[in-house]
Amino acid sequence: MNSWSVFFQLIRKDLTVFRRSFWKKFVDTAILFITNVLAFGYFLQQEGAHEGYAAFFVVGAIASFGFVEIVGKVGVQLADMGGDRTIFHTLLMPIHSRMVFYYIGISWALTSILISVFLFPLGKLLVFTEWNLAGISWWRLAIMFVTANLFFGYFALWLTGILKNMTDLNQLWLRYIAPMWMFGGYVYSWQSAYDLSPFVGYISLINPMIYVMEGMRAAALGQAGYLPFWVSMLMLWIFIIACSLNANKRLKQKLDCI
Repeated sequence: MNSWSVFFQLIRKDLTVFRRSFWKKFVDTAILFITNVLAFGYFLQQEGAHEGYAAFFVVGAIASFGFVEIVGKVGVQLADMGGDRTIFHTLLMPIHSRMVFYYIGISWALTSILISVFLFPLGKLLVFTEWNLAGISWWRLAIMFVTANLFFGYFALWLTGILKNMTDLNQLWLRYIAPMWMFGGYVYSWQSAYDLSPFVGYISLINPMIYVMEGMRAAALGQAGYLPFWVSMLMLWIFIIACSLNANKRLKQKLDCI
């Protein structure tokens, strides 16, 4: 049995396990999504947000779902490394260690995709006519959606290598997730940040979440007013490759892999 055969069997195993808890996770996700859209998408318009802001926010909320899930995924993996250590059983299989880590990142990306893809029709129902489907570039939206979730998967893997144990999990939210989320274009566009201050606009370009938000909105709402779609795509793939390579190195050291 070669490494690729084991790789795809591991993916299939994770998807089988995920299927059993899919509806429970989807309901939880839908509740969080609906409350966010109602609070930010509609109530902010009463405070002066521009017309069409609800559709703008819905796309950002869908784009960021996988990012919010990072805390749980990293927490589960850290708990396993410090407890049952089932990952060591996987590493003993006839598969190269780096492919085990790549499988984890892809598996996390797939589970995020399978839940968040159903937020698109739900989001459309919530904003009604504000989101004009005629303005969507479907093929761009598809590849950006997959790319964004691959970034979340490998960024989570990198964070697993960065954090020492479960006691550091609080740092994950305070030092990484919250700042990147709040300053990553969740409730505003990059152009708004640039208009506030060119320095703020340029410094925010080091945050990969900017490219997730701008790329998804450019594909779903039209290019006007957002960073060029292909710039966002290119930058996300640079982050994906950097995270996957560094995560592979860190986890090999952390788990004492050959």
